[in-house]
Amino acid sequence: MKTSKQTLILIAVITSAVGLLSWDRFKQTDHLHGTADFSRILETENPDLWLSDDQMSAFITDGNDWFNTPGSDKMPPAENVLVQRIPGDNYHLLMMAVYSYENFSQPSFTLDNEQGLINFRDDGKEYDKVAGDGVYTAKIYSDVSEFRKLALKMMQDVKNNKPEPQFVNREEVFNNNCITEPFDIQKFDKNEAVPITNIIGSSNNLIDSIRNNCIFITDLSVVEDPSRTWNSCTQTGNVDGPWTFKTIIKNLAKQTANTNPTNAELSDFVLNWLHSWQVQKVINGDTVPPRPLITTKVINPWLAKSQAAGAPAGQLDMRFAPFKLTAIVNRFDIRERAAGIPAGEGRYTFCLVDSSCTKALQMTMVIEYSIPKKNNCDTLQAWAKQWYDLKDLTLGSPAYNAALQAITDQYSLWGTSNKPSNTNLDALRTNEIEFAAEDGSKKRYEFREFGINTSPTRALVQRIVAQIPADKYNVQVDNPDVRRMVSWINANRGGINHDDYVVPDSLSGIPLLGGHAQILDTPVGVPTQPYHWNGVETRNSPARIKNTTTRHVFSRNTCTGCHAGEVQTFFTHVDPVFYGTETTLSGFLSGKAGRGGAVDWDNNPNNDSMAIKDAAGRGGALNSVRIFNDILRRAKDLKDFVLSPPCAGTALSIRNELMFKPIHSVH
Repeated sequence: MKTSKQTLILIAVITSAVGLLSWDRFKQTDHLHGTADFSRILETENPDLWLSDDQMSAFITDGNDWFNTPGSDKMPPAENVLVQRIPGDNYHLLMMAVYSYENFSQPSFTLDNEQGLINFRDDGKEYDKVAGDGVYTAKIYSDVSEFRKLALKMMQDVKNNKPEPQFVNREEVFNNNCITEPFDIQKFDKNEAVPITNIIGSSNNLIDSIRNNCIFITDLSVVEDPSRTWNSCTQTGNVDGPWTFKTIIKNLAKQTANTNPTNAELSDFVLNWLHSWQVQKVINGDTVPPRPLITTKVINPWLAKSQAAGAPAGQLDMRFAPFKLTAIVNRFDIRERAAGIPAGEGRYTFCLVDSSCTKALQMTMVIEYSIPKKNNCDTLQAWAKQWYDLKDLTLGSPAYNAALQAITDQYSLWGTSNKPSNTNLDALRTNEIEFAAEDGSKKRYEFREFGINTSPTRALVQRIVAQIPADKYNVQVDNPDVRRMVSWINANRGGINHDDYVVPDSLSGIPLLGGHAQILDTPVGVPTQPYHWNGVETRNSPARIKNTTTRHVFSRNTCTGCHAGEVQTFFTHVDPVFYGTETTLSGFLSGKAGRGGAVDWDNNPNNDSMAIKDAAGRGGALNSVRIFNDILRRAKDLKDFVLSPPCAGTALSIRNELMFKPIHSVH
């Protein structure tokens, strides 16, 4: 265990160093005295933390193009933020946002904040000292005395308590003080520039109450609330409750404000969706074979139960819908992921229940809604606070469930959207192995994605799966298809490394995105390499993804990578369970290894951190292990936004805005 901890610290130290290597040209700049340089970062009394020659060689070879990566189209988050007192001015500070040249190199940028338009400049004019050094300087309003007191208090809280976890690109980063020095009050008082990146809160029960009550809600007193959900096996609860499959589908099928779909119309809407698994389709040039067992496992038993209860032949009765609610999910963390999603998403997760009502089957679906809120700070703050305030209520109590419904009604009811469909549905995504043919061939886990069409008839229609190329691009052999995909990945590695990219539908007129996605090999486990995206293993091949971080981020953002080896997830992040059993979550979400042989590399199930070795076996000591606890990351993001929103106009809230990076993954 001692060795594992040392390795994890090594990874964090070197990862921090990588970001600072490109800042080396700034070290002699007077107003960056607060930034730890590369040599200081590697100082340690523990020789076990040094890279061996072989490890350093692997790092240099695998990452030799890191510092020449083209940037993203959007300005990336600041890599460091500093403040400096202005002599004789007690109500303003200089704030400096630091960017490496390859990530951002324009002469200035403007931040629209509660203080107004704040112009950060790197042109050597006004308060900026050196043009083109990557240090963008602006004058901001701040009560210097109050800021000083707050900074000292927060730093003291961290000394007295466990510091809050820090995350970079969804990965938990330990020893974050390696990135910048703690707030240095002596330098601040001497009017020197001081990093404020590490002025963070202390870990306390607040984070735990947020992640339990406000982020990923799986408690049975919520997801089996008899007044809001329905048990199709015992025929108890409220079939018209707000969180039932019937109500959710009814709002997707509804066409006019004053008229709900009839039972027959609702049945047709659902059957049209289910029948899509029975036939072969071609979507974006990708042939999607049928999954025939949906007929015997879902459609026929449901129709038989419906007819036995008095429904006309061929008509589904929603009382027998074999789908159980397993989670209600807040995805405020993906705000600004794409146009039309300024406030993130709200989601319901369901699993399939066997027709005999004895067990759950290996099929889940997630219904994702964009949040119909305006993209301004006050509106986002009010929305975030509705979720945040759930922390003060007893989970599953009548007051809690009523408050949660008041939130979910704002996005899942018909008519709450200005989209043509009058619903906020972004996608309905499924993952299953239950419907694959039992013909002796290897059964594959499969992902599908559906959206609402309103013409010629209203329907749930299968479409391309977001952010994932067709399966033929991941055969991991050198062929023209793999080369085409890898060429695009390597050319866009700057945006991919910063999780700011969109996989195009096609490349040079040749379809790229798939109509479905399958896990083609073992989802998790060691020592064999579990399923992941990699190009090919051969170095210097045009079919090889050159950079380790690029390979990992791209693979992690695909459905199949994220639900398999890239984060040691055995196919489902929210596991199928039968009524009366609370679902379990993947290690990527919870920080604790999930089912199916998922491996937590540090062998410590109680440290709230899921340690995962690189699925492709790449990266040497640098990137071979990554740490995840995504629910904790989301909880911290919600807390930080509510307590220090951009519209607050304080120095720390401006820092948060400068360093915010949208999550562009759909997962």
